[in-house]
Amino acid sequence: MNKLSIVKYTAFSLEILVCYILQSVPALSLEVYGGRPVLLIPVALTVALFVGEIPAIVVGVICGLLSDSGYSGPMGYYGIMLAILCYVTSRLLENYIRTNLLTAMIIATISIPVIIFGQFLLFYVAMGYGYVWGYFVSHYLSRIIYTWAFVPVFYGINRFFAAKTSVE
Repeated sequence: MNKLSIVKYTAFSLEILVCYILQSVPALSLEVYGGRPVLLIPVALTVALFVGEIPAIVVGVICGLLSDSGYSGPMGYYGIMLAILCYVTSRLLENYIRTNLLTAMIIATISIPVIIFGQFLLFYVAMGYGYVWGYFVSHYLSRIIYTWAFVPVFYGINRFFAAKTSVE
């Protein structure tokens, strides 16, 4: 591993740490219409745009397990989902599509609702709670939109890290 790779992965690690703190401390993350963003989802997805398959899986697992630790429910849901989606993202970009903001937004538009709606189905609907769709609209829908809104920010940050640390 060369110096530039160490710098790049250190920058990604610091970004993950800062976002974990921001999403875990209620006073630091602004709640909008009953939902707080899951910042580590767009971080993981945008990092996966700029790294290979194995690092993408590792970032997905780390971001997922950190997200799991911040939300009630069994450990592993976010870790598994983000590992799979980061792998698929990295694999698609490696072989089939180009890395740009439009691609990041399309991937996020598919991935974020899949992850958060899946969490809602597994940990709210399957548990038999009442007022299901009202709760979804008042808490989960805003979380999906709010999380998605951060994708361009993290895309720009991670593109900067990747560009500054790439070997030309």
